[in-house]
Amino acid sequence: MHCSPIVHYGGNRMARTVSKTEIYVGYTILIVLLVISGGVLLKQSQYNPSVFKPTTFQRESPAQIPPPASSPADLIQYAPKPLTAITPPETFGPENLSDKINGKAELYLSAGFVRLVSQRFAIEDEPTAWMEAFIYDMGSPRGSYAVYSLQKRSDAIELDTGDFAYRTENALYFVHGSYYVEIVASVAQEKMAELILSFGDNFIGKITAGSEAIDEFTLFPTKYLNKESISLLPSDAFGFQQFDSIFTAQYELGNTELTAFLSQRKSPTEAVMLVESYTLFLIEFGGTELQSTLNIPGAKLVEIMDTFELIFSRGSILAGVHGAENRKAAEELALMLNQSLAEKGQ
Repeated sequence: MHCSPIVHYGGNRMARTVSKTEIYVGYTILIVLLVISGGVLLKQSQYNPSVFKPTTFQRESPAQIPPPASSPADLIQYAPKPLTAITPPETFGPENLSDKINGKAELYLSAGFVRLVSQRFAIEDEPTAWMEAFIYDMGSPRGSYAVYSLQKRSDAIELDTGDFAYRTENALYFVHGSYYVEIVASVAQEKMAELILSFGDNFIGKITAGSEAIDEFTLFPTKYLNKESISLLPSDAFGFQQFDSIFTAQYELGNTELTAFLSQRKSPTEAVMLVESYTLFLIEFGGTELQSTLNIPGAKLVEIMDTFELIFSRGSILAGVHGAENRKAAEELALMLNQSLAEKGQ
């Protein structure tokens, strides 16, 4: 299992009352409100009809991505006794995923979703004790990790299953190569919990899935890091359309909680251009660029909505600190992040 850097993205989690997803959604809502107040003309100038089209993390062409050696079909083959199928398997593609998971489909589509197979099983002679398995083919390990990290529950208990895994009182969630798997039970009972784990083990044992090292995990500085917090934002990170494949991590410096981010870009030129374009984006929506005293070439510091954004690049890595309430803490974390990238040869 290669999740040691994050076990991110069970029990020593920092005390938080707001989830990562809520933070990102809340920030985006504030940006949208600013767009509305700025007028219809400005909003139209920012419109991009491709924003909700499926994308993928894999930068190589599809022809370079080998298909899985095996793929799930009828899920009964993974069900341990005494589970029995009570529904036929259902298959969903990008065109009808929202029929099954209305309200969450855009996240999966933006992360490269290919196919979902789901089926419901019950314990023999106990029809009220059932579970449903959701097998998402996300097209790449990065895609599966993205939805895993962003869907992660606050009551997660880490497990040594698949590539990344955790359980809750009545469910199991894990990544196996390009597959993201959810198995959710109707009841929270020890017998059902054991059956869910057996189902997951059977799936992993029978399905051959390719692996892909996610090098970005090792680039974050380890001091003050909440290792379980690392997330991968597939698109429109922080409300900015040009920010895709952005890794974030939570830090606690003193009493200040901070979000660091980084992203491997195609070239140093692209990384520099993104620093400039994101700075202009923040200024356009009410931010004020401040003079940065950091010894980081090209670093930008913007104050917006009583928070601070610090953005810089190092080689082909885009990096920074997002939504910090304390400028001094943000600058300290940015220096740590820059130093960590330097030590890792970036």
